[in-house]
Amino acid sequence: MKSFKSIITILGLIAVAVIWRIINHQYEFAPNLELVTLVSIIAALAYGWRVALLVSIGSMAVSDAIIGNTSILVYTWGAFGLIGLGAVILRKLNNKPKTQVLASAGFVIASSTLFFVITNFGVWLEGWYPMTWAGLATCYQLAIPFYRTMLIGNLIMVPVAVAAWRYLRVRAAARLSVVDSLVSDKPIVKVVL
Repeated sequence: MKSFKSIITILGLIAVAVIWRIINHQYEFAPNLELVTLVSIIAALAYGWRVALLVSIGSMAVSDAIIGNTSILVYTWGAFGLIGLGAVILRKLNNKPKTQVLASAGFVIASSTLFFVITNFGVWLEGWYPMTWAGLATCYQLAIPFYRTMLIGNLIMVPVAVAAWRYLRVRAAARLSVVDSLVSDKPIVKVVL
């Protein structure tokens, strides 16, 4: 039962990112406002680096199969893959809830910047701008509005999502504690996570 629940949760995380990418692509609410970072971080916190990598790459693969991508897909997928792998740093803080929520904001700054650097370097390498230092500078300069959208969106959404995940985790642990105490005739112990 627990495995089934985990599979549904993982597929749900991928679905959230895919649906948002499709809707945002269709209606252009906010270019570069994405949920792949958010779902990758939640996957890392709950399941570890393998699932975080699966969620990040899976979200991109499914959504790109529907909306398409460009010649820079190796850079976008790679950047999101690195973000998913890096999110295990936050998993090490699973026993420190406040620190984890605060650290998620710092992680978002680093990961959004990493995404900006990698993907725009890929854009430049693919020849979308002249292969000069000036072309590279122009590439990064013109991408700043997209970076800003991604950064601000992630700075708002990710800490809120991490805090919500923490809350749900504490509630689930407390519920298990109550059920266990009723079954085993042990007193209810306060659960601190």
